Amino acid sequence: MSRRPALAAALAPLMLLVAPACAAQRATVPAATPAAPIAGRPITFEDFATMPGVSDPQLSPDGTQLLYAVRTTDIAANRRTTRTFVIAVAGGSPRQFPDASTNASEARWSPDGKQVAFTTGGQIWVADASGGQKRQLTNINAGASGPVWAPTGDRIAFTTAVYPDCADEACNVGRATAADTNKVKAHIADNLLYRHWTAYSDGTRSHLYVVAVSGGMPADLTAHANYDVPPPPFGGSEAYAWSPDGREITYSAKDQGRADAWTTDINLYTVTADASAPAQVITASNRGADQNPVYSPDGRYIAYQSQARGGFESDRQRLMLYDRAAKTSRELLPSWDRNADSYFFAPDSRAIYVATTDHSRDKLYRVALGANGAAAGAPSLVVGDRNNVAFNLSRDGRTLAWQRDAADRPTEIWVARMGKKGWDTPRQLTHETDAKVAALALHPAEEFWYAGAGGDSVQGFVVRPPQFQAGKKYPMVLLIHGGPQGAWLDNWHGRWNYQMFASPGEVVVFVNPRGSTGYGQRFVDEVSKDWGGKAYEDIMKGVDAAVTKYPFIDSTRMAAAGGSYGGYMANWINGHTDRFKAIVSHAGVFNLESMAGATEELWFTDWEFGGQWWDSTASAQQYRKWSPHLYAGNMKTPTLVIDGELDYRVPYTEGLSLFTALQRRGVPSRLVIFPDEGHWIGKPQNQRLWWSEVNSWIARFTNPVI
Repeated sequence: MSRRPALAAALAPLMLLVAPACAAQRATVPAATPAAPIAGRPITFEDFATMPGVSDPQLSPDGTQLLYAVRTTDIAANRRTTRTFVIAVAGGSPRQFPDASTNASEARWSPDGKQVAFTTGGQIWVADASGGQKRQLTNINAGASGPVWAPTGDRIAFTTAVYPDCADEACNVGRATAADTNKVKAHIADNLLYRHWTAYSDGTRSHLYVVAVSGGMPADLTAHANYDVPPPPFGGSEAYAWSPDGREITYSAKDQGRADAWTTDINLYTVTADASAPAQVITASNRGADQNPVYSPDGRYIAYQSQARGGFESDRQRLMLYDRAAKTSRELLPSWDRNADSYFFAPDSRAIYVATTDHSRDKLYRVALGANGAAAGAPSLVVGDRNNVAFNLSRDGRTLAWQRDAADRPTEIWVARMGKKGWDTPRQLTHETDAKVAALALHPAEEFWYAGAGGDSVQGFVVRPPQFQAGKKYPMVLLIHGGPQGAWLDNWHGRWNYQMFASPGEVVVFVNPRGSTGYGQRFVDEVSKDWGGKAYEDIMKGVDAAVTKYPFIDSTRMAAAGGSYGGYMANWINGHTDRFKAIVSHAGVFNLESMAGATEELWFTDWEFGGQWWDSTASAQQYRKWSPHLYAGNMKTPTLVIDGELDYRVPYTEGLSLFTALQRRGVPSRLVIFPDEGHWIGKPQNQRLWWSEVNSWIARFTNPVI
């Protein structure tokens, strides 16, 4: 399934976040405020695909310069390219770094700000801060990524793929060459986990290396380890960190052998930076996931994420502090019912900043720390307007940079300076997308609250079509998020983009039902073992609330679309109601028992349904109770089925089974299979086909007004 993962108005500073508000406070649905037509034209796929993707803000230590990445798309060539730019924080024109001929990514300032490490051509390079004197630092057959400078400025940590039983690079090269040239391409497995996300295991592991900035042979700090740093499939350089004195590195890894397939037990390890002593586990007592270490500048603590419940990947991400001297850990904010998605210390170690998702927006909070490392008060809000991620603080603590976006605004980099009375008003620093956005009619997301299952408050959003005129009615498309532990955010989604769904003339409605993050852990927990229960009720009541509040929605012309768990729910809806005119099921679970036997991350189905599907217990009944395939006889709604053959999370055979059932029943249906895609559709030309099929299918049955 699509995992979290994967993150309303800003809350007042010092306000402690709580569980969802009671229905009496937020369930009202007043009449919608009329909206005037907006200038511009509807967004096209070409607009969407070629919109620059801005990311990875990196402030120079003194806070005067900013490095950032821009991804561009060449649809005809079917490829994307990432380049790095540098801009003065005071403002001005950016320039490509290190130069116009180098496509650099993962750019990182040296501690003194005089050099920058970056990756290009699959290797790590170093250049002067001006971009000159660039030189290649690694030359590894499998490539190198994730550069992290030692605080001493003389070494860089990175990761690369190796065969664990190889003693040197020559062995790795020989093994890789033999595999590439072998005419037999069979996959042979003796143990789980034999494939993950979109790839079968090839015998390699991602290992943590250190190389001197002056050059020389890189050293493998995890030599012969039969585990990955970072843990796959989405980990990056946030999985490892240097101690302030440069003598130690802490990293995240999962070393459970065959049980890797059904446990979430990731641990933190410390290792001497010269690999003179074996790595030591420091979180072995906790059976949940412990990962993503950050050292306090004074060297006393290591902050990290921790989940208390083993086997549950969506348990609350607690913020922990490990006392390096006492060798003990404690939770910093035990009463804060939100996830610690990312975090970093103030330069004086007297505060820690925490990013989290709250009510469909990603926000940043500050937590003051007492002399003993305990929280000195509740988290106070620092940044909460719109959606905000990837925070980066200058070494002097006086400049903050981050990515900001919204449903009607692609990502740009914003900055704020510390003034005499706190953080000054944020301002937009980059303007990579301004020209394209200016030509488009993009409505913001309008939020509404309503009473869901059991009277609990549920948050929903509406995006009006670009052609909107007061007094007219428009068809509606309901979007259902994956996970099921995840959330729709007020952001510029890179795949399920709200403006693209609205562009043909549809009102877009998306709600965050049971299982959604950002509303407290109880709300998250209540989808497990209840996939078609409260979440389904929340969604259907959200449709009713939207139709009541927004009279421009034509309730006789509605469609529903979802991916992963959203695809599951689309299938469940098809078997339980005929109120929708069309359905789009992308990577949707159809038969829970067959999916449980073919998916790779077995801890997911174990937790969500209480055990294995063959157990003669109540847990096995959950698989059949909530399986859409047992309701195929009720399915009547025209359905578009989309899958990728490389999807090992929800194998594409789920879509084949669904399509077969629909065809045998005579239900109008269409199957689109991408042989070169996985759970997500990512290649530009494949995305163009995806959007064409999705929008045309919805339009065929809802007849949007254009």
